[in-house]
Amino acid sequence: MELGSSMNYTTRDFELHKVARGGSGLYEHWYPNHGMHWNLLRSAIEEQRGQQGDWKGFIWHQGSQAVWSAQQYGEDRSLTYYGNLTGFVSEVRELMFQNSITWRCKEEIPVVIVQVGFWPGYKDAANRTRDAQAKFCNQDPRAVLVKTDDLSRYYHYDAASFLISGNRIAQAYQEALGGVVECPDERVPSSSPSEKSMEPSMSLEPTVMRLETDLPSSINTNELV
Repeated sequence: MELGSSMNYTTRDFELHKVARGGSGLYEHWYPNHGMHWNLLRSAIEEQRGQQGDWKGFIWHQGSQAVWSAQQYGEDRSLTYYGNLTGFVSEVRELMFQNSITWRCKEEIPVVIVQVGFWPGYKDAANRTRDAQAKFCNQDPRAVLVKTDDLSRYYHYDAASFLISGNRIAQAYQEALGGVVECPDERVPSSSPSEKSMEPSMSLEPTVMRLETDLPSSINTNELV
């Protein structure tokens, strides 16, 4: 994913801080003050305080567990996914806002939602989850949806799918930065932060990439699949 994302830039440093657990559900594992891994995510955001941390955005790549949650948890989580996603992203933005200096309000922080990909079976629940993710992005000026249901035909992504989805995530982030936000306190429409404010922050254990190349700004997906 990192390689695919970097292909959208000619020369730029990236720091991606990953907080992930396989097979995790939004409500059971990540929801604020409830999920098993919420404290892990909160600590990852807060530990940048005093380390010149400055969060530039949030990528949420999850949703497949909601597709078959009725079998796993005895309750269809696709029915409540939109509300849970809305509350979750709001709290993540608040934490990033408190630990950053770039943004005037938390609503300015860009969010990229990677939609549930091709999922064999459980068609109704999968569509409800995709619809919930799309609804959230449609109602948030700085949230952009990345579709992946046209990629791998299996439960997991193959190598080409990771490259393509990474490239799409980078494009979606650029699009999210252009969304016009009206901060609640100022009631003044905001546009993208300055180029200086987009410089990546330094951290103790980042994934750092630097790409200096003349690669095109997008990938011809037909060449990768």
